[in-house]
Amino acid sequence: MSLSFSTVLRYSGLTLSAAAMVVGTLVMIGLLVPRYFPEQYRVIVGVVVFLYGAYRFVMIYFRHKLIHRDEE
Repeated sequence: MSLSFSTVLRYSGLTLSAAAMVVGTLVMIGLLVPRYFPEQYRVIVGVVVFLYGAYRFVMIYFRHKLIHRDEE
């Protein structure tokens, strides 16, 4: 099985965006917050990081589907 460069980039992007969602969740929970960070911003920053990761995941996933649908 031979993986093309675009396939490797797609899976890398999906993995990194999923990792961003995990980091956002950890920030919201409070496990991944610097000591000097104000407590009232923890949830806001966590939600923003999570939503950015989710947005990137959806965009990468559906861009691939759209490109392959147009090829058919």
